[in-house]
Amino acid sequence: MDKIESILVVVDPTVDRDFAVDKAKQIANATSSRVRFFINNSNTLGDHSYIYEGIDGEFFETQRRLYEEHYQKLLANLVEEFSADNIETSTAFTEQHHLAESIIAQADEYKPDLVLKSTHHHSVIERSLITNTDWRLIRKCLTPLLLVKPGLWSDDGSVVTAVDPLHSKAAQNKLDHALLAGTELVARTFKFKPCVFHSYYPFVSTMFPTGGESAEHLDRIRQHHSEHLKKLIEGYDFADDGIKLSEGDLVPELIRYLQSVQANILVIGALSRNVIERAIIGNTAEKILEDCPCDVLVLKS
Repeated sequence: MDKIESILVVVDPTVDRDFAVDKAKQIANATSSRVRFFINNSNTLGDHSYIYEGIDGEFFETQRRLYEEHYQKLLANLVEEFSADNIETSTAFTEQHHLAESIIAQADEYKPDLVLKSTHHHSVIERSLITNTDWRLIRKCLTPLLLVKPGLWSDDGSVVTAVDPLHSKAAQNKLDHALLAGTELVARTFKFKPCVFHSYYPFVSTMFPTGGESAEHLDRIRQHHSEHLKKLIEGYDFADDGIKLSEGDLVPELIRYLQSVQANILVIGALSRNVIERAIIGNTAEKILEDCPCDVLVLKS
């Protein structure tokens, strides 16, 4: 991601306040981006089910028109709101049954630099629930994807990327550099503090090591990870206090760090051995995405 000039906003018509819309306005004002508002909501009246036998065609046509007019009105209200800030806007409405596929199709047509979509917040358990639609977008949407959590960005917040410098695949190396560059772009654009995070799990190879052997071995492990992390971020603008090398379980270490630096956005990748891929449909990635206290920007190389 090297620029933000156009944004596709997936509007959730079922909520009173859609934070993806709020974030879109912040982004558009900071970047002078064009914005397209998109609603997809399937209409069962088009199924011609046996349930509707005996109802004349005029009724269907009227209900279909009213259905679309309702959502077009919602879109028109957003256009009016953003136009007041001199933001260039457009709209799209579809009635496909599969939301993820409709979003991907709209992204292919509009070719935005960024797709915004809200996650669903569960107030009882105080976390965001990552839906099947979100997972499909993470895996299949080639456009940078910002999964938006409830809440506004902090003025003195940060943008954090999670990297894995100890890989051997060229594709992963390319992705890590895309994450670092994307983090710098976000930091410059919104005046966030850029931060980079890497976590490793230390282990001692011998079954019954002495205290001195354990300490020496752990020091070597930490030095090994530190050297690779420094090499990876050479040429990027990360201050010393914006570089975090942590040892321990990935998810709790990352979440604690995000909270400590008032992260507004976590930047992660969806390829190879990066933090999200370790369990792209499993517990690790799900825990990160659901427990993450900030928005999540997913990039692909």
